[in-house]
Amino acid sequence: MSTNKNTYQLIDSGNFKKLEQVGPYKVIRPSPVAAWPPTQPSLWKDADGEYHRSDKGGGNWSWRGSSGSRPDSEDEFLIQIPPLTVKIRFTPFGHLGIFPEQLSNWDRIRNVSSQLAGQGEVLNLFAYSGLSTLSVLAGGLDACHLDSSKGMVEWARENAQVSGLADKKVRWIIEDVLKFLNREIRREKKYIGFILDPPTFGRGASGEVFKIEKDLPEMMDLLMQLCNNKPEFVFLTCHSTGFSPLALRRILEGRIKTPGNYLTEELSISESTGRLHPAGSNCVFYSNRVKL
Repeated sequence: MSTNKNTYQLIDSGNFKKLEQVGPYKVIRPSPVAAWPPTQPSLWKDADGEYHRSDKGGGNWSWRGSSGSRPDSEDEFLIQIPPLTVKIRFTPFGHLGIFPEQLSNWDRIRNVSSQLAGQGEVLNLFAYSGLSTLSVLAGGLDACHLDSSKGMVEWARENAQVSGLADKKVRWIIEDVLKFLNREIRREKKYIGFILDPPTFGRGASGEVFKIEKDLPEMMDLLMQLCNNKPEFVFLTCHSTGFSPLALRRILEGRIKTPGNYLTEELSISESTGRLHPAGSNCVFYSNRVKL
């Protein structure tokens, strides 16, 4: 099996773990849903490192391979997720800086943004390291990138720089989501599209608590005030138990008042073995003005 060591690839999964090629490193990370045996167990033997999750929260990396120097949480390297360039870190929490299950959405966001180029601004909430934001910018729309973590917003800015998008129009915001949305409503701000992947539980920039079962309805109502219930598109994804693709569609259908279409699907990552690894729920709304 050949692998591209300049990008990301999910090689295999099983026994509640996943085997990934991340740039030059082959690593193993936990996968709570992978309750099946690996498809190709022989591929796991030469992994460079593994992330071990602690019962008390967090975890640690152990390195044993032969890919050269062993990285720590401060080391960075670049990979390509065309047309974007992304900085990767092996963080103490086991994160890499990308969520590969969003790959198809990044392509769709860039496509939709190119059809609406120059016509407005897109709001990306819980925006993490910014690949959805960069997809908006690459397509030709302006963006507002919001995350409660200063470190993640800085990471996103760095990704914009290495992807050649630093000159595009984007607002980088470190703020609690609900506070920001209420402020934007008071300012009578309008957006043409929204991207959001709300966590099950999160904390705002000043310690505000977000719980999806309590706060998602209010957040969606606030978003609709920012577009008069007539967005050109919404990308809503979720990794929380109970929020199925159908549930996400009902959440959008009950609020959006403009004609359009819905794409409802399970998020997944394609493995090199040809199988799909389940990775959450996805619902995309797009108005009749645009096509996916």
